[in-house]
Amino acid sequence: MESASVTAFCPGHISGYFLPVIHENPDKSGSIGGGLVLSEGVRVVARQNPISSVKIFKSDKTGLPEQIGDTSPVIMDLLKKMAVHAAIETTCYLPIGSGYGMSAAALLGTAHAVNSLYNLGLSSHDCIKIAHQVEVMHRTGLGDVSACQGGGAVIRKTPGPDGEIRRLMDLRPIYAITLGPIKTSSILTSPSWMDKISKAFPDYIPETVDELFLASREFAEKSGLISEEVRTVLKVCDNNRVLASMTMLGCGVFAIGKTAEAILNMFGEVYRLSLSPGGPRILHGERCS
Repeated sequence: MESASVTAFCPGHISGYFLPVIHENPDKSGSIGGGLVLSEGVRVVARQNPISSVKIFKSDKTGLPEQIGDTSPVIMDLLKKMAVHAAIETTCYLPIGSGYGMSAAALLGTAHAVNSLYNLGLSSHDCIKIAHQVEVMHRTGLGDVSACQGGGAVIRKTPGPDGEIRRLMDLRPIYAITLGPIKTSSILTSPSWMDKISKAFPDYIPETVDELFLASREFAEKSGLISEEVRTVLKVCDNNRVLASMTMLGCGVFAIGKTAEAILNMFGEVYRLSLSPGGPRILHGERCS
């Protein structure tokens, strides 16, 4: 007889610009900034099991999953924090380590799936706070969990899961390509990079999605994070008047506009995305009795 299982989904998140805010209280730590909560993300299957385990899969554009990992210290710590054991399988529908918030999405999806599986009685916000604490502790991100608790284009005005967030909706498709990964923790733990990022943070709050793209590009330029590969793509976008910037933190480009897809297609596989209407959700499952 198969053990009980629950499947959850959480959208990914592209951060366009950010400013770390570190506090001794992890609930007040995180970042402020702007980004996009995406239609694609991470699907998590949680199964009842006496020993915790994690398998990580990625899905190509045909939908076929490929296992790429058999452990995750971040998710294992989440399970410990929730005081449960479970067998977890995460399937990422966007590139890992490339600025799409896959770590945060996996944490949020796991927290909600496990909560439902074992009838823990936690609210969605409780799950979000636990996932945020683990994310901040591991420096796999600072604001992705906060952003992914809802949908739309996000302007995070104050840090943490209880922070003030403004959400904008836009029906236009968003296009993105990945040119390679960046280890997020290597940037977030570097004092010199943190100083550059702090000085590059925009001094205004975007009112529209287009303004968010402009603020993101301004931040990318001033911070010095743009790689040579990303610079090449951005130049072509600029020449064709396409709003575009660098995915934070990843070696990739996200863009919007009628000709954006054709231009990005010159440089690699293009992900055609949209803004997610909401945050993490349970897809289906059989709870433990």
